[in-house]
Amino acid sequence: MNKIKTAFLTITIALFSVVVVGQSAKFGHVNSQYIIQLMPEYDSISKVLGSLDSMYNVELERLQVEINRKIEAYNNDTLSPQLVKDVKAQEVQELQMRAQAFQQRASEDLQNRPGQLMRPLYGKIIETINELAEANDLVYVFDVSQGNPLYVSDKSLDMVPLILEKFGIEDKPALQGGAGMPF
Repeated sequence: MNKIKTAFLTITIALFSVVVVGQSAKFGHVNSQYIIQLMPEYDSISKVLGSLDSMYNVELERLQVEINRKIEAYNNDTLSPQLVKDVKAQEVQELQMRAQAFQQRASEDLQNRPGQLMRPLYGKIIETINELAEANDLVYVFDVSQGNPLYVSDKSLDMVPLILEKFGIEDKPALQGGAGMPF
C-alpha cells in the first residue's frame, strides 16, 4: 500500500511539474529567409553571384567557340596525312574534356558559393536571435522558413520585427505576408 501511495505521489508531482513548466515556456519564431532578403548585404551578394555566373558563362562560351573552330578546321582539312588529323582529333577531345570539367567545377562553385557568402549573414541573425531570445525569456525559437512548423500561434513571439529593428532595417510587408509571417 505504501508503494502505491509513493508511486501516486511521484506521478502527481511529475505531472504538476510538467504543467507548470509547460505554462511558463515561451516560444518565438523567425523567418530567416525574409530577414536575409531585407539585409543590405543580400543585394551585394546577389550581384557577386550574378557576376560570377556571367564570368563562367563567358568562359564556357569561349571554350565552345574554340572547340567549334577546331572541329571545323578538322572537317575542312582534306590535305593533311592521317597522323596529323589524329592529333587534331585528340586536341578537340581534350578541349571538350577541359570544357566539361570547367562546366562541372563552375556548377559546383555556383552551388557552394551562396552558402559561403551568406554564412556571415546567418551568423549575424543567429547571434541576434540568441540575444533577443535571452532578453525575452524564450525557451525555443523556430525558423519558419525551414518549413518545420505547420502552425504558428499568435502567442509565439514573432522575432522578425525585433531583429529588423536591431539591424536598422525597414520591414517590407510586400515581400511576404507581413512582418515575417511564414504563410
